[in-house]
Amino acid sequence: MLVELQPAYVLHTRPYRDTSLLVDVITPDFGRLTLVARGVRTKKSHKKHLYHPFVRVLISFQGKSDLKLLTQIETESIALPLQGNYLFSGFYLNELLVRLLPEHDPHDGVFAEYEHSLLQMVHQRPLEPILREFELSLFDRLGYQIPFDCECQNGEPIHVNGLYHLQIGQGFYAVDPQTVDGIGFAGEHLLAIHVRDFSSPEVLVSAKRLVRMLLKPLLGRQPLHSRDLFK
Repeated sequence: MLVELQPAYVLHTRPYRDTSLLVDVITPDFGRLTLVARGVRTKKSHKKHLYHPFVRVLISFQGKSDLKLLTQIETESIALPLQGNYLFSGFYLNELLVRLLPEHDPHDGVFAEYEHSLLQMVHQRPLEPILREFELSLFDRLGYQIPFDCECQNGEPIHVNGLYHLQIGQGFYAVDPQTVDGIGFAGEHLLAIHVRDFSSPEVLVSAKRLVRMLLKPLLGRQPLHSRDLFK
């Protein structure tokens, strides 16, 4: 198998043997891949800067096994100038993709959604809506989508004034609005999330809490290291 000049972003690298790197990348046609980059860690290597995150590159690779050899890498654009919390959030997106995307399993639109999110961060658009859009889109593309406009048990529409609990893997079901346990979701907020309307601060708070609940079973016991950057 030989693939030439595939667009990619480097998500993560780690040392491999004496002078090489294992490079996790995201590509539009092949999804997430782990490639061996030989000799990158030597003093003679002139392309170390291309293995940094947030640089759109063109890569060529080959091999029959799951671990393929990176044969060429060249820049297609300058590094995206992410700063502060936008930079930390970029690392968060990278870690999500490494942790959640199966290798060699392209999911239509993930590459484009990732790149769009990075460009939004470069222009310093409001950060929380960018993250919630990306997370919810990723859930959908991975097949974990749940309905936000109807109940999972009976298909009844979500009501603006209702209160709902989340059943992981299924969706939402109505509970007594008089129940005050801190874990319910207002129907008004769920309907706003359904249409990706994050203009309300209260909706953003609910969306963040919801995403963390959805991520927990997917990530298991290993925490996201990128979250420590915000601390």
